[in-house]
Amino acid sequence: MPEGKATTRGKALWARLLRSWALWLFLLALSLVRVVEVEKGGQRTYLVLFPWEEARVEFVNSVTGKPVLLEFRPFFRFQDFRAYTDPETEAYYTGGVYPWNQALAQERKRELAYCSELGLALGLGGRWFRAQEGCLRLRLLFPP
Repeated sequence: MPEGKATTRGKALWARLLRSWALWLFLLALSLVRVVEVEKGGQRTYLVLFPWEEARVEFVNSVTGKPVLLEFRPFFRFQDFRAYTDPETEAYYTGGVYPWNQALAQERKRELAYCSELGLALGLGGRWFRAQEGCLRLRLLFPP
């Protein structure tokens, strides 16, 4: 086989391999991306997150007057929820019947809505959103 033909074949093989690797790297990167829509009062903001990023919701319970912190992650759904508050406020939400964090750990949601009369703050992807006498809605758009 003439040397020029072998070199051309080798280059074509390397080009195919590189395209294949590029495709796989692109798919891997895409699998790590989460697209979240945050809606407040009809305005929408779109964020690109990684699945290991933590989201936080902070508010004061209007009945007990105590602070509540909820944390979760945007894996394939909003999940890995954990709540932090005092025992009286936890009992307000659970009726004292079940352990709140065990129940929250089972939740998997594509959409969330947090509403507050006193105000709430949502930390997501390094950005903070606030609502007073209103709601913040989150939707996990990607992955579907």
